[in-house]
Amino acid sequence: SGRSSGSSSSSRLAVARGRISPRFTHRTMMLPVLVLALALQRSPADCSRRALLRRAATAGLANAAALSGGPARAIVNGDVVSDAEAAATGSVGLWIDLSGCSVCRKDKPATCSGTLVAPTLVLSARHCLDTPRMLNGTLERVVFGSDMFGAGASRDVVAVKSTSDYGIETAGNDLLLLKLSSPAPKEWRVVELPLGLLPSKEEQEEARRKGSPFYPDGLGFPSLATYGYGQQSTKGTTDPAAYSAGQLRRLGVSVQTEIRPWAAGFLTKPVDRNTGTCAGDSGGGALAFVQDPKGRGIRQFLVGVQAVASLPCEENQQVFVNPAAFSEFLLQASRDLGSPLQPTINWREYS
Repeated sequence: SGRSSGSSSSSRLAVARGRISPRFTHRTMMLPVLVLALALQRSPADCSRRALLRRAATAGLANAAALSGGPARAIVNGDVVSDAEAAATGSVGLWIDLSGCSVCRKDKPATCSGTLVAPTLVLSARHCLDTPRMLNGTLERVVFGSDMFGAGASRDVVAVKSTSDYGIETAGNDLLLLKLSSPAPKEWRVVELPLGLLPSKEEQEEARRKGSPFYPDGLGFPSLATYGYGQQSTKGTTDPAAYSAGQLRRLGVSVQTEIRPWAAGFLTKPVDRNTGTCAGDSGGGALAFVQDPKGRGIRQFLVGVQAVASLPCEENQQVFVNPAAFSEFLLQASRDLGSPLQPTINWREYS
């Protein structure tokens, strides 16, 4: 599908859902942590956004490859991810117990993905809570590690807040904050929510006057890297013998619609043929590696949460919810959970 405006991307969030896991037939619990690599500090020699994105993407993906320490394998045909890379990108797995479900497979959990946004808070997708509840399943705990079935640490989920708790029923409202029983392992990096990184509609003229690298195209249409704990083939969504969820993988995708603070979400598709995201990966984040405006290195921002994807998993498309479009929910819900989030960056710092 072609690129479109931010308003049309938000309308895509209401399209048909796929599968959550091999046992569920409602929404697709789609792929996690995206890594969007950006460098936004302008240089006199070349201040074009396109060139800045290209250089940062190269650096960001090289860094991810160095952390992985493993050969290329699957998401669907993605790359192996190490514990170190999972920790560096704040990637976590959501363990959904199905023992209370009368029509579900009992020997394996359903899975979703998420991103650590505070020491005791994880951001994921609302349907990772709602759909299991309809089947008497329980979003039980968050797992830290590249293998959800390994010896990694976990934390119980003690409280949740979703957009529905605040009466938010607009398109793209697929967000969920989880409160952990205790802080995440010290190795796991908290990922910033850049709620002021892009100028709003009302700020576009000011951004133009100040020569912002985010004007007029926002983040533009960069290539990203996604992370997920879901199935590694379409067959795994229907055949219990082909179950392959629980192993974190990385995949390259390209953005197809604009990322804007007034757009509920954006569309992506895989960079390489025969690759894609699959069931069990919902809730994972779109991460942006952005150079600090004061030259203090690279900062990592969460710019999207995966909500839905198409079937079959190979060469499919994904929709990510834009957290900046729901900033009031995130700020209020985090306060109500006792771990208040704060805006950490503003686009004016790059002007």
